[in-house]
Amino acid sequence: MMNEGAVAGKQGLGELIRIRPYMQFILSKMVSRFGDSIDSIAYSWMVYILTGSKVLMGTLLAVNFLPNILFGLFAGALVDRLSPKKVIVMTNTGRGVMVGLTALLFALGQLEVWHLFLFTILNSLLECFTSPAEVSSVPRLLPQSMLLSGNAMTSSATRLAELAGLAAAGALIATVGIAWTIWIDAALFALSAILMSRVDYPEWMSPRAMSSGARSLISEMADAFHFLRKHALLLVSSVLFAWVNFCLMPFNVLRTPYVMETLQAGAWGLSLLSGLLVGGIVLGGLWMSQQGTRYRKSVLVITGIVMLGFGYAMTALPAYMTSYQLPTAGVFCLLMGLGIPLATTPLVSYLMEVTPAHMLGRVSALQSMLVLSVSPLGSLLSGVLADWFSMPALFILFGVLLGLSALLLLTSKSFRREM
Repeated sequence: MMNEGAVAGKQGLGELIRIRPYMQFILSKMVSRFGDSIDSIAYSWMVYILTGSKVLMGTLLAVNFLPNILFGLFAGALVDRLSPKKVIVMTNTGRGVMVGLTALLFALGQLEVWHLFLFTILNSLLECFTSPAEVSSVPRLLPQSMLLSGNAMTSSATRLAELAGLAAAGALIATVGIAWTIWIDAALFALSAILMSRVDYPEWMSPRAMSSGARSLISEMADAFHFLRKHALLLVSSVLFAWVNFCLMPFNVLRTPYVMETLQAGAWGLSLLSGLLVGGIVLGGLWMSQQGTRYRKSVLVITGIVMLGFGYAMTALPAYMTSYQLPTAGVFCLLMGLGIPLATTPLVSYLMEVTPAHMLGRVSALQSMLVLSVSPLGSLLSGVLADWFSMPALFILFGVLLGLSALLLLTSKSFRREM
C-alpha cells in the first residue's frame, strides 16, 4: 500500500490522465461548469437589471441554498441507492430545461420576479442530487492513494472551465445579449449529460453491488448522522466551513454592485474579477495535485483559510484608491482563489478516505447541508447590511472574521491528530 501511494504521489497528473473513465467524468463536469460560469454572470446581471435591488439579490441567493438544506440528506441517501452516472445525466438534463425556460421568458419580456424564485428553487433541488453523485463518483473511479491528487485535479479542471466561461461571458453578453447567453448554458447542460452517459464505471464498483437493499431511507439518513458524530474531524470541518460560507456571503451577494458602484466597471469587469478568482483556484489546485502530498493536510487547510480571509478583506482597498482600482481588486481576488483549494481539497480527500463507498453520497450530502445551513441567513443579512454600511466595510469585517476562523482548527485536538 505504501508503494502504491508513493508511486501515485510521484506520477501525479500523468498517472491520472491514463485513467480513462475518470477523464471522461472530468470532461463532462468541465462542460457543465463552463456553462454555469457563463450563466452566473448573465443571471446576476439580469437580476440586477430587472430589480436593481441588493436585498432581492440576497434573498434569491438565500432561496438558492434552501433545497440543499431541507432535502440534501434525503437526496444523498437516495443517490447511494442509484447509479451516480444516471443521476448526473438526469439532473443535468433537467437543469438544462430550467435554464432554457428562463432564457425563453426573458427573451419574450415575460420574466417576472416569481419566475426567478421558482427556477432558482428547481435548479437547486436538482443540484441536491448532482453534488453527492459527483462526490461518490471520484472514489469509484480512482484508487484511494490517488484521491488527494485526483480531487485537486478535478477542482483545477472544472475551475479552468469556469475561467474560460467567465472570460467569454462579458463578450457574449455584449454581442449576443443576455437571453442567448443563457441559452448557451442550457445547451451546455445537455452536452454534459450526453458526455456523462458515456462514462464507464468499473463493474466491481457498481452501485447495484453496493446497494443497501430493503433498508429504509430514514435509517440510512440516521446512519449518516451517527457516522459524522463518530468522526470528530468531519464535524469540526463542517462547522468551520459553515462559518466560512457565512462570512463569504457579502462578497457573493454584493459582487455585482461592488463592480458597478465601487469599481465603476461593467459586465467585463465582473467577468475579470470572477475569472481571476477562479484562475487562483485553478493555479492552487494544480499546485495541490503536484505538491500537496508533501505537506500535512492541517498546514494546507490553515494556510488556505488565512489567504482567503486576507484577500477578502483587502478587496476593500480599491474603494480608497483613485486609480488602478480594478487591477488591485483583481490581485486580491486571485489571492482568494489560491487559498480555496488549499483549504478545501485536503478535507474533501479526508472525507473520501474515511467514509465507506456505500455511504459517501449521504455523508457528503449531510456535511454539505451543515456547511450551507447558515448561508441563507448570511445572504439575507448581506442584502440588509448593504443598505446600512458600505460594501468595503463589510468586506473588511467579514474577511477578518473568516481569517480568524483558522484558530478554531488550531484548538481542535482531532484536527491536530488526524491531519
